[in-house]
Amino acid sequence: MPRKAASQPTEVELQILNTIWKIGPSPIRNIHEALECERDVAFTTTQKMVQVMTEKGLLIKDDSVRPMVFSPATSRDQTQIGLVDDLIQRAFGGAADKLVMQALRSRGVSEKELKKINKMLCRIEGAD
Repeated sequence: MPRKAASQPTEVELQILNTIWKIGPSPIRNIHEALECERDVAFTTTQKMVQVMTEKGLLIKDDSVRPMVFSPATSRDQTQIGLVDDLIQRAFGGAADKLVMQALRSRGVSEKELKKINKMLCRIEGAD
């Protein structure tokens, strides 16, 4: 019986998702080869992680082709939104403004980034 989908991917699962988003839906061998460029990992480890991620609902398996092809169950944007929402809820008590302020404070912001942020805020305000 498949596991219940995890609320958020682990760090290793996120590495695998990022790899598949980068190279596109792929068989385990291709996923492993792309991962190997970034870190030393055994093929059996990649194989097991892909299996676990499929059981958790993070990956979708297409077994109508050989070798089987795996693709993310959600888009990069949807996953990022979920991760940020989870962080806002757990670390900032649901206050998105606190997350934004902490992010700006923690790494500083260039003039270019400030302009970009202001444009996004204007767009958001215009949408209301």
